Parts: sequence; C-alpha cells; structure tokens
Amino acid sequence: MAANLRILYNNVADQAAIFASTTASGFAVSNVQNAQKTSVHRSTTNTVTYILTWGSSQNINGVALPATNLADGDIISVVLYANVGDPTPVASVASTTACLGRKVLLQSGATTTDYTQFSFGGATKTSIWFNNTYSVKQVVILINSSSVSQIDCARIICGEYWQPTRQVDKGIELGFTDLSEVTTTRSGNTYVDRKPIVETMNFQLQYLSDLDRATFMKIMRAWGATGLIYICIFPDNTNPEITQAYSIYGRNQSNSLQYQFHNYYSSSAQITSW
Repeated sequence: MAANLRILYNNVADQAAIFASTTASGFAVSNVQNAQKTSVHRSTTNTVTYILTWGSSQNINGVALPATNLADGDIISVVLYANVGDPTPVASVASTTACLGRKVLLQSGATTTDYTQFSFGGATKTSIWFNNTYSVKQVVILINSSSVSQIDCARIICGEYWQPTRQVDKGIELGFTDLSEVTTTRSGNTYVDRKPIVETMNFQLQYLSDLDRATFMKIMRAWGATGLIYICIFPDNTNPEITQAYSIYGRNQSNSLQYQFHNYYSSSAQITSW
C-alpha cells in the first residue's frame, strides 16, 4: 500500500552531539542545528559522514536534509544504532540516490550550486524513511557526491514522523513567491532588486479519524505558525522527482480544524518554506 503524507515535526537532531568527518573553515557542523538556510556546514571534499549521538534513546523512523547542494546521482546512506559502539545496526538504508531526478538550473544558467543559491531555487531536498520506528542512540549519515567538490548542508532533521490513515485530498497547490522588486524609471528602464524565492504548499486533509485529529491538533498547538516542520506528500512515489517536488520544510500558516461528521474531521494546511 502506498505511503501517505508524512510530517517530521519534533527534530531530535537539535539535541544531538554531531560530528562531521570533514569541515571547511568557517562552516561549523553546529550550523545544521539552527534554522538559517544559508548558515551551513561545508565539507572539504565530495564525501562527508555525519554522526549524531544522544545520551538517551530517541524514537526515529525518518531522516531529512531539507537544503543541500546535492544533485541527481549523488549517494546517501543512513544507519541506525541502538547504542553507541554497537557492531550491528538496528536498521539501515544503504547507497540510495539522494536526489534522483533533480536537475539544478539557476537563473544564471549554472547547473551546480552552493549555499548562496539556496534561497533562489538552488536547494535540493533528501529524505530517508523507515517503515518501523527504532529506539536509537546513534545515527550515521554518509554522503558521496559526484556533482560537487564540497557538500553544503543547511539542516539535519531526525525524528518520528506522523502519517495519517488517509492521503491528502486532491488539488495540492505548489507555488513559488518571488520577493524581488522591479522598479520602472520615468524613462521606461527597469531595475531589479533580486530577493529570495519562497516555496509554498497548500493542501487539504479530509476525513481525519479521531486518532489522527488528536495528533494533528498536538502539532498545531505546539508548533503553531512559527515552528518548522518537514512535509513529504509522496514519500514512496515511483517518480522520485515527484517526491522531491512535493516536499517542503517550513511553517504552517493555517492551524484550524473542522468537524465534518461523527468522529471525522478536516483541516487545511498552508505551508511557507523557511
């Protein structure tokens, strides 16, 4: 059965001790634990390993990188360990394509990118999903790129995703809001003050069960319109570019719930990217 919408909301990576195998000067690994898209960790080569460690066990079934400069053909592996130093992992996803189908094309004509272009259409997203939830104290993320010589990663998300029993309703709306300002002079010339392009996603959740209602209400109540959440509408689509396009990391501007009929509820989401 196809997977439904998945939401990673409680990012336990922010409480982890994170080690990176290589780090370029001025791009500390601690940058992946803040919410600034252009504050990144950068490797010194085209490979990097992140090791996340916790003092107590964390429930994890999803890992996401919402803004990197990876592209089609780059490889990611994720390994979960119940305890630090265990010789055998409890789960792993080995050598899967990080951004299958994603071809970067910037307004400048460039086909490769770095963190300076993350706010202008240059960021790619990667997510790894496990069908079961595992109690772990260590997560290892291995990345190998054939497209760039240094890997830029703005954020690491780990946690337990929520998936409703029904998929979102038809009519999912994707948008790109360009915040640039275009000024026309009296002579008719135009001048552009280029500013970021913000992704948006709007969708409807219909026929939420009472259990789904309770979980979604918890997310709305605690994260509100300021907390960042990672949403993937089609986590296992056979066209991976669809998975990429219908993923977003941002804030929900619409936190309301409607009673439809006995024990069933509906809600709408209006997500604006970070």
